[in-house]
Formats: sequence, structure tokens, C-alpha cells
Amino acid sequence: MARRQSALVLGAVFLVSAASAAPRTRYASQGESGTIKVMAYDRKGHPLDLNKFLAYIGRADRKDPPDPNASGIVATSPDGLAFQKVTLSQQGPLILMKWDRLGRVRLSLPWPIEDDGVSTVWADHDGQGFADGDVVYLNEEIAKTQYRLFKDAWVRHTKDMDPHYEPGSKAVKFFDKAKDGIAKAESYKEAPKRAETFEKALYNTALGWEKMLFEHGVQMARNEKFSKNQRFGVTLDASIVERMDDYQDVISKLSKAGFNWVRLVFRPNPADFTYDNQRSFNEYDAVVKELRANGFKIMGTILDTNQWPSKLTPTIYSERTRNLVLHYSDQIKTWEVGSEINGDWLGGTKEPLSPDRVFKIFSAGAAQVKNIEPSLETVATLYWWDGTAPDEVHSLFGWLTKYAGQGFARNVDVVAVSFWPEDNPVGTAFEPIFTRLREQFPEKRFMLGSFGYVEQNDLKGYWWLHPDDVDGARKDLAILYAGASCAMERSLCGGFWWQTLDQMLPAKHRPTDLLRVYKRTLQELGR
Repeated sequence: MARRQSALVLGAVFLVSAASAAPRTRYASQGESGTIKVMAYDRKGHPLDLNKFLAYIGRADRKDPPDPNASGIVATSPDGLAFQKVTLSQQGPLILMKWDRLGRVRLSLPWPIEDDGVSTVWADHDGQGFADGDVVYLNEEIAKTQYRLFKDAWVRHTKDMDPHYEPGSKAVKFFDKAKDGIAKAESYKEAPKRAETFEKALYNTALGWEKMLFEHGVQMARNEKFSKNQRFGVTLDASIVERMDDYQDVISKLSKAGFNWVRLVFRPNPADFTYDNQRSFNEYDAVVKELRANGFKIMGTILDTNQWPSKLTPTIYSERTRNLVLHYSDQIKTWEVGSEINGDWLGGTKEPLSPDRVFKIFSAGAAQVKNIEPSLETVATLYWWDGTAPDEVHSLFGWLTKYAGQGFARNVDVVAVSFWPEDNPVGTAFEPIFTRLREQFPEKRFMLGSFGYVEQNDLKGYWWLHPDDVDGARKDLAILYAGASCAMERSLCGGFWWQTLDQMLPAKHRPTDLLRVYKRTLQELGR
């Protein structure tokens, strides 16, 4: 943990550039199917057949043998507006990846980076995409694509953003080692040695990107021009009403740790779902009063993502929203009107609500807030899981492709994105995700929404930091995300750690090391 944490508070992130060892130059027309022939190696240069490859990029709880349909690999159009899962097969020493109707494609997939974690990475042949019949040396393509993206980000942070990023010596060292590593890898002729050397370059790219984002985040957070917008938050989920014997102590400790925002989740309250009765507010009134007394600003969550009932309608949701907002009209000025609304579980796994139904319900809530008071701030949170989503329409950008034109942002002031890297790798994709959101909604503000790592104590998904170090990974991500979120353009900083009550301030236990690590990080950020 000590080794990685120092590297992180040194900072690290990712780069991008693309090109395969020797893809063909012919172009497939839009709409053609295609198959590419892939050579993949582990970080030591050992070749991977299909099963070893799937195990290498897979979750900790993967099947044995791994399921090709759960690979997390998708082919997207070069503009990213359409995607589909690839079909995988083995042909001699080659892995075949097949797609339909996309023409040229870029690849998105989970990829383990030594001593860092599993990232979502892209491979795109220098932005041109791959065509049917190309031979793709995957390690090389990933390293080059990530390095190109990192270089572009470096220029943006050092020259275009305000204030400009002032690189530290360690960030510059990572950048130079990544650049030199790419050149060194290209000098080798043997494919295994090239793959091994490209993996080392990818490692330095990832660390350099994370370092740059953390350092620039600190510089942004300490800049007086932006300090008033910073949101360093935690989540008080619905279980806070079960801790009325120590809620004041919980809030006091969070305040002393340097947090300035709380995401307050209102329980489903099945006996009075729409909060028509005053008694439904009793516990929350006490919590809100204590939060405000400790200087917190509050983002009220109308209904958390996993608590939507299958019979929910726009009318019922609108009524619940109206009663909550009117009751706290003088105390809560920010409302999360949609939580992870592109998920496929809203309404329950047995009877999930359709995406169209969820969109109508969310839209009714957002409109209700603005009808009550246009100056109230509304937040819509989307769920990052494009490679691991079950289908295109539930993926973050697939969902936006469908619903942005139908008025998704009409009554929304802030677009947030939630990260759960154990289920949906982020890593070097952190900045590209925010960049694409900003390009799609240039007039909006953005922030990291709900995030965390592993609900209990055993990793079942993708690893970060080290597969066996869940506690260390939580601390590492808390440090990285707190800083990196401030380095995003038009960002409100911060984010809201989800499992606050369980992982920072468990009932009848002393505060955990995670809270202390977060406190030191917030101090470094000027809190």
C-alpha cells in the first residue's frame, strides 16, 4: 500500500495513441461487417490464446473457462456513437474479433496495468479505426493509443486550461519515460519483446496521467477563482435514519475531516412513498438541521438508483419530488433528480423499468423542481459502464445518443457520472469520459457523482492497485479521484463516496483509516 499510495499522491493516469503493427490500408465502407486477427501478450511477453486472454483481462469472479460473451470488449464506430460487443474465436495462434454493420471500428476493453489496476483502454489505429482483415498487435495498439491521448491531455492542461498546469518533476519523468518507452518498443523486431516493452510504456503512461491529474487538481483546488465551487462530499444513505443515536457524532467527524457537501439519500418510505405526511420527515429534519449547523451544503437525492419500485410512474415520482423540495425549500438548494438513470436494474431485477419509462420518470422529476423554483440546482447522474453494459441503450454514451436529443439536459444544471471500478474499469479512461461529456454538453457543469470500491471486503470484480488489497485500493482511489475530479474542465470537483457509514464511520466502531486518508487528501487540496 505504501508504495502505491506514494505513487498516487505522486499521481498517475493514462495516455493514448493508436496504430497496429501493420494493419492493412484498405477501408471498409460504413455498414460492413469485419473480423480482425489479434495477437495479444501478457506483460512479460508471453502469448495469450483466447482462454488465457479472457482470464488476463477478466474479473476475479470469472467463470472457468472464461465466457467470451462477458469479455467487456466492444467495437465502436470511430466517432463512438455506435457500438456492439465483439464475437471472439480462436484460429491457430490468433484471436479473431468479429463485428457487424459498423465499418471501421475502434476497440474498447478492460486491460490490467501492472501495479496500477484494470483500466478501460482504447485501441484505434491512430484514430482511423481497424478494417476487416487487419492484423492487430493489441499490446502495441493499446500503448500507442493511450499515449496519444495522454499527450493530447498534457497539452490541454499545460496550455489551454485556466489555470495552466505546472508539471512537477515526477510527472515530467513519467511522461518522458512513456515517450522513450514507445520509441524503444518500436525498435524491437520480435513481437514478444515489443509487447513487453509497450506494456512498460503503458505503465508509465498510466502513472504519468494520474500524476498530472492529481497535481493539476491540487493547483485548481487551491486557486481562489475556483474554491467556492468545490464539492468534496460523502453520501449519507438511507441507513442514517437507523443511527439517530450517533448521527450528530457522524456529522461532526465528517466536518472535521474537511468535507463540505453531503449527498443525502431519502429512503423509499413505502408507507408514505410520496412524503405526504409530516412524520415521514422527522428523522431527516434532525439530520438536515445538524448538517447545516456544521456548515454542510446538501444535495438531496430524490430516490436512489436501486430503490426504484417497478410500479413507479412519472406522476408518482413528480409528487414525491414536489413534497421533498417544498419541505426543504429554504435548506436544500441542490437536488439529484436522477441517480444512475441508464442502469438496467431500476425497478428491480425481476421487473426492471424500460429505458423509455425511466427517462419519462426522471424528466418529470427534473421539470417539477424547476417548476417550483427555477434557481434550484438539478443534478442528473449517469452510470459509467460502456464496455460492461448489457446492451448499447443502457451504456452511458449509448443512452445519451438516444435521449440527449429528447431533452435529457433540458432541466438539468449539472451532469454527474458515477464510477464503480470493481465492476466497470475506469483507470486511464477517467479524463476521456469527462471530456466526451463536456463536448456533448458544453454549457453544463460536471462532477464526479457517486463512487466507491467493493461493497463488502472481498473483491469479486476488477482489481485496482493489487487484487488482494481492497482496503489499499479504496484509499488509493479516494486520493486519486478527489484530486483528479478537480482537474476536469467545468468541473465542480469532489464527488460523493458512497459507503460512508459502513467504510468510514461504522456503527459502534472507531473511524477507519479510510476517513483519515481522505482527511489528509482534503488538506492537501486546501480544505
